Amino acid sequence: MYELYYGSIFDKKCDLIVIPCNNFGGVSKEIITEIAKYNIPQVTFMNHPGDILFSENTGSFTNASIIAFASSVNISTPKSEDKYLSKICDKIILYCKLNSLSIINMPLLGTGAGYLSYQESFKVLKEYFENVDGISLRIFTLSQEFYFEYKQKNNEYVISNPRVFISYTGEDPENRKWVKSFVCKLRENGVNARVDIFNLKLGADLPQWMTNELCMADKVILVCDSNYVKKADSRNGGVGWETMIIQGDMMMNPQLNKYICIARNEKIDDGIPIYAKTKFSLQCTESEITDEDFKELLYCLFDIDVEPDIGDIPTYIKNKLQKV
Repeated sequence: MYELYYGSIFDKKCDLIVIPCNNFGGVSKEIITEIAKYNIPQVTFMNHPGDILFSENTGSFTNASIIAFASSVNISTPKSEDKYLSKICDKIILYCKLNSLSIINMPLLGTGAGYLSYQESFKVLKEYFENVDGISLRIFTLSQEFYFEYKQKNNEYVISNPRVFISYTGEDPENRKWVKSFVCKLRENGVNARVDIFNLKLGADLPQWMTNELCMADKVILVCDSNYVKKADSRNGGVGWETMIIQGDMMMNPQLNKYICIARNEKIDDGIPIYAKTKFSLQCTESEITDEDFKELLYCLFDIDVEPDIGDIPTYIKNKLQKV
């Protein structure tokens, strides 16, 4: 899957951001400004055009968990070629599949210093990603002319898959089983649901992973049972770490409609952490969420307004008003 955006690769949240460079690590002035702004370490040398280096994000940039430098320009020529872009795409797809990454921000590689046209670069990237399941490529261009030309030509409206992080505790095996089934159901219905069961790799830095997921999520679902409430209220374990981040976000953005609680206790008041008791919540004590509640949840995750339209004023009302 692919989609074209107008703007900077640094603007939108993603799993992997691809920064273009030449085979000596050189980047454009615009990129230098951005990586300096976010304290992103710059690569100093690449062996060959078509090489790509991946690293975990440990700086102040919060819109990606993995940062990659892609050598799309041969400095000795200097130019870019389709084969460089092909090598880069092959390596990105393999890396994403091995590390469960699903959203990529990438510019039109090889344009500018590489002298490829926007159309040439776009053609290569499009052909590589249009039929790849589970990976969504966001292609960014700074050319308004190319962007509007493409949009007018295709006349497409694309609905994005909301990225949703699931916060829970697996202390109760039955609750962990419920969460796993719930996440599968969300994904089957177009939601990019993220949870440690499927997305946390062995050896990963747990606090950093949780922080990245919370920052990049469009929505966060808190699956709350009694164990979750205890950990959240006492700031204990991974749930405690997530609670500190979520509560801080709520304080800074009190109108934010990002966090959704699902209470799994018989008494809903006992199944919600103290800091989230003011939030409108769903309750699910059964083995599976009801169809009606699930539909309501999907409306919320996709930010769809289901309020009925206001119809015409009835004639008898109009007649009464006209006589007043």
